[in-house]
Amino acid sequence: MKKQRDAEATKAKILKVAEKIFADKGFSGTSIAMISKKSGFSDGLILYHFKTKENLYKQVVEKISAQYLETVTGPLDKDLPVEKAMKESLIAAFKFWKNDTTCQRINLWAYLENKEGTSFNETQLTAKLTTYMLSLQEKGYFPGDIHPIVFLTMIIGSIQFWFRYKSRFSKILQLKETENELDDLFLKQFAQMIGKILPGI
Repeated sequence: MKKQRDAEATKAKILKVAEKIFADKGFSGTSIAMISKKSGFSDGLILYHFKTKENLYKQVVEKISAQYLETVTGPLDKDLPVEKAMKESLIAAFKFWKNDTTCQRINLWAYLENKEGTSFNETQLTAKLTTYMLSLQEKGYFPGDIHPIVFLTMIIGSIQFWFRYKSRFSKILQLKETENELDDLFLKQFAQMIGKILPGI
């Protein structure tokens, strides 16, 4: 049992190190040697656990998307009123991207390197959120003339854009608010805008 625990701990450390390097360098710019040097494990041991760099990369992406799936859909799995579930899900997504240090960069690298093969968890997330939005349409909470995918893209894209350019906007416009104050302002007003699109809530 101890040997199995040690193997799992080794894999977890390799994944953690690989995640950071993939985020910094992308898939093409990352080598097993880099991960070996940073993690302290030999190339051979890394390949023993993950077989190939491609497989290691895939497991890193799966791990990140699983965390995102759990974070965003968690409130929707609870027995909550629609309004509360939607707000909690929005806040959870916002906090995920605010605290994220690797996911967005890995996604950007994947786009640039044409490695956007959607992982199972990302597919599951999109399917789950789309199904949820369709159920809201059936109940009259969500306008029937807005496609759920368009709506979800507006939400996720807006949040990611905010964190990518917030500091730049603040500097150029010489805003007086702190970054945390700007985050609170964005989340509050963004939620108000969404509330106007969802008249049934």
